[in-house]
Amino acid sequence: MSKCVWVIDDDEIYQIIIKKLISRSEIFQEQSYYTNANEVFEQLEKADIFLPDAILLDINMPQMDGWQFIEKLKTIHPDLAEKTDIFIVSSSIAYSDKERADKFPEVTAFLSKPVSVEEIKNIGNSLNKKTRSRDQV
Repeated sequence: MSKCVWVIDDDEIYQIIIKKLISRSEIFQEQSYYTNANEVFEQLEKADIFLPDAILLDINMPQMDGWQFIEKLKTIHPDLAEKTDIFIVSSSIAYSDKERADKFPEVTAFLSKPVSVEEIKNIGNSLNKKTRSRDQV
């Protein structure tokens, strides 16, 4: 089964790095990259797109932060937690961010930047253990 990941992060340098890491991991055949969370909702309005298997989500972004993104996506797709694993990927070392992530059932893990190829492989391998049908949004 082809695996899909969305990366939502406003840092352009991080976007370049994570694209290379995901490519090296050879885990995700489908990839979408967004520099702001609103772009995702614009895409959802334009076409029927599948929810990804995993989302690598920054929490500190302008316009709409990662927490607001999760809340809005849940209104569109109430069964988000069953369909998609969300990984918060942040440079934040604030304990309050990690505590907040624990309160979201949609959040699978909180990862510190920079992530490694090994962490991406671990994400992909954890997806192998789930049986999930990818439904359209």
